[in-house]
Amino acid sequence: MNNINIHMVDDDESIFELLFDYFESTPYKLTHSPLPSKALSYIENNPVDLVLLDIMLPEMDGLELCKKIRALKPLLPIIMLTAKKDDFDKIIGLELGADDYISKPFNPRELIARIKTIFRRLERVDLLEKDTKKENLIISEMWDISLNIDSRTVICKGEEVDFTSTEFDLLKSLMENAGIVQTRDNLIDKIKGIDLDSFDRTIDVFISKIRQKIQDNPKKQEIIKTVRNVGYIFTRL
Repeated sequence: MNNINIHMVDDDESIFELLFDYFESTPYKLTHSPLPSKALSYIENNPVDLVLLDIMLPEMDGLELCKKIRALKPLLPIIMLTAKKDDFDKIIGLELGADDYISKPFNPRELIARIKTIFRRLERVDLLEKDTKKENLIISEMWDISLNIDSRTVICKGEEVDFTSTEFDLLKSLMENAGIVQTRDNLIDKIKGIDLDSFDRTIDVFISKIRQKIQDNPKKQEIIKTVRNVGYIFTRL
């Protein structure tokens, strides 16, 4: 891929300088904002394909900034950078719309691998949409939900609902296989690039966020049901 613009939000100039030098030998162009206010302005007015977002920032923390970026650009991929070891911040970041996270200190090669995986996943989706003869819409008349594969948008009860790229891919997989149990491993395979396994709570966080967006009562398992010790199912009845 060429001309891929990655914007880093981190007040630690040394990390940016290290990554900037490393990225020079890659197809990625790295830009930088040390402050959330500058980052929001840059993202709004410049082409950005992915954001690297530190959690510990001045003005506001990275979790709050993630929420603002997601409101501004719903489909923009975000990788959280965190020095904290507690899974709580990672889970909250995913709940707010981050696509992946990586803990500091990290190897730049691992970061590049995570970035490549996110873009490969997006490319695979584009190729499937172009090369197959599937309908461009996936519709559940019972639940009044439709997915437009071309525009990657979700309409629920007549209103468009913002979905992150990862959330869209998971809902698409569940709706394509409505009435069939999708194992956790199968769903995890749809979001490769995030560091998790079958027993990680991350997949549960994504399913919870999807429920909140498509169900009147997200605590009820009516549209997406949990199949204990197996996975999830998008219900037809």
